[in-house]
Amino acid sequence: MKQKETVVELRRLSQTINKAYEELVNNYSEIKNKISVYSENLKEKVQDEINRSWRTYTPAPKESTFLSIDGGEFLKEFRVGSVAVVNAEALLFDGENYDAVGTTSKILTFSPGNLAKERTSEVMAILEVNLAIEHADKSEFVLMDGSFAKKLEKAKPGYLISNSLDEILSMNGEKEMLYTLIAKKQAQLAQLISKYRGNVLWISKNSKGNDLFNQNISDVGILEALTEEPGYTLPIVHNVDPNTIINSEETRPLNGLQYSSFYLRLDKNAKVLKVDIVGIINEQQAKDILDILSSVSVNGYPYPLLKVHFDVKVSREDRRRILQIIGVRKRGNSWWPNQLF
Repeated sequence: MKQKETVVELRRLSQTINKAYEELVNNYSEIKNKISVYSENLKEKVQDEINRSWRTYTPAPKESTFLSIDGGEFLKEFRVGSVAVVNAEALLFDGENYDAVGTTSKILTFSPGNLAKERTSEVMAILEVNLAIEHADKSEFVLMDGSFAKKLEKAKPGYLISNSLDEILSMNGEKEMLYTLIAKKQAQLAQLISKYRGNVLWISKNSKGNDLFNQNISDVGILEALTEEPGYTLPIVHNVDPNTIINSEETRPLNGLQYSSFYLRLDKNAKVLKVDIVGIINEQQAKDILDILSSVSVNGYPYPLLKVHFDVKVSREDRRRILQIIGVRKRGNSWWPNQLF
């Protein structure tokens, strides 16, 4: 057999995937029945909780102004180190027009190690929160992509917050760098919360949380499977675990902090989103938030967050150009597995 076969020839010679197709066709009815049983069993377990906590509600849109924040990242790891591109944008919607009022980016290089991805994500989060602090006074609400609890992460004691971002990125130890980044981010979150508190909404489109139904499947998965109308769940109050917060004057606003979480759907059969907001809110306030977000909803998702997401996304073409600029070329052919690159 020739060593340089085309990808078409390799696929033709492989019989494994064909066997998988055959098994799928032969066992179609059994597979469907099992899924149906799983669904019925799940419904029996959670229906009472759905009846208690889910409220069907048709939003009454209320116009507002929004500052949406999101970041993008691209990390390429090599045998001898890693290179990452990180960016973030603050997009202002004043009720009529969209304006990118703040943008920032960083090029990161890491020596060989195991925490490049984690460090890249922390830098992106810091850039996002920085933009929120700088521009939050321009709108009534700030929309942050992701979960508030996940943004907090868990800090390690003994790391300094006073370092600048560039100083942190010049550290040699990867763990020292990572935990100093987390400490820095927590201090910035504390600053954002102390100034704007209930005006900041953290919105998760892919929440994996299961604290409402306490099942192996996520709460979002259950609500999307068993409800279809627009609506919301009753808010749940959480306490920030003090053991996850670095002990510092800068992070004091996070100590003893309470925040509320609830799920909502803006349009019929649309995705269920999770909303986090600092403080304790009641059912009426949850409805008000749904009304406000519905004013900018496109297919069940707040358009300001959708637009800023595409603004910062590092596309496939962007990645190709970045690698070309730094002089990296992919070995082999276009179909050569990325794992061997």
